[in-house]
Amino acid sequence: MNDVVREVTPPREEPGRPRVVTAAIWLWGVLGVLLVLTALLFAVALVIGTVDPNTGMGSLVLTAIVLAIVGAGTLVATRALSAGSRPARAALTGIGVVLAVAGLVQLTFLGVGGVYFVAFAAGALLLHVPAARSYFSA
Repeated sequence: MNDVVREVTPPREEPGRPRVVTAAIWLWGVLGVLLVLTALLFAVALVIGTVDPNTGMGSLVLTAIVLAIVGAGTLVATRALSAGSRPARAALTGIGVVLAVAGLVQLTFLGVGGVYFVAFAAGALLLHVPAARSYFSA
């Protein structure tokens, strides 16, 4: 009997983006939708008229506008991120850092907002792990 020696080769990686980038895209998509929905909730609260007496109407309008703009920008950048856009990665990293710090401040002083801190920090960090770096540097 003749034994055939076969080489064992590791499986090839699938071409395309790494799973960590796909996870980041999904996370950023969900966060963008939540930002837009939060802006809509602020707008509904303004229309209904349930405003805290200690909070000015102008600050709520400004907050709703800023949340809507940041949410829309997040969704646009997330779409560009799926194509490997480095500027979109930088924009989402900036948004993630700013909103993670805001969530941390909110958690520290008000005792709420811990989920936001973790979600935005994770979204920013997922874009900078080694597998993601190699995807965006190509």
